[in-house]
Amino acid sequence: MKLSKPKSRHVPEMDLTPMIDIVFMLLIFIITVMRVSEANREPLDLPELVGEKEQSTTAVVVNIMLDGSIIVSNNQIDLGDLAIIISNEIIKMENDPDRVQVVIRGDTNGTCKTENDVIKQLAQLGISRVRLAVHVPE
Repeated sequence: MKLSKPKSRHVPEMDLTPMIDIVFMLLIFIITVMRVSEANREPLDLPELVGEKEQSTTAVVVNIMLDGSIIVSNNQIDLGDLAIIISNEIIKMENDPDRVQVVIRGDTNGTCKTENDVIKQLAQLGISRVRLAVHVPE
């Protein structure tokens, strides 16, 4: 006759709840970063150029609309304000204008006057890394 209780084998189980929480937090972080990086880009009809593509990450994105208005970080500015923004970026890069990268996104149906004015302003500030964004035809 057995008087003791039968021993139950306890198999350790892994709790996946913390791992699922971390995966969801990473997913939210990635989606947020993607939204912020797309926020600097105004909807424009960019010129097409085979073999090139629009820049994915840059320090300063300058959007030039069809009417010639300048938009940086969803704010409409003039050339004087652009000079202040670029000067602040140069200061952030330890007063080295060669480390500041600027992408100009101009509407393909607009005139080049505003783009030329922006490039002249950037040249006066010592910015040599200027790129013009284009749309890659599929």
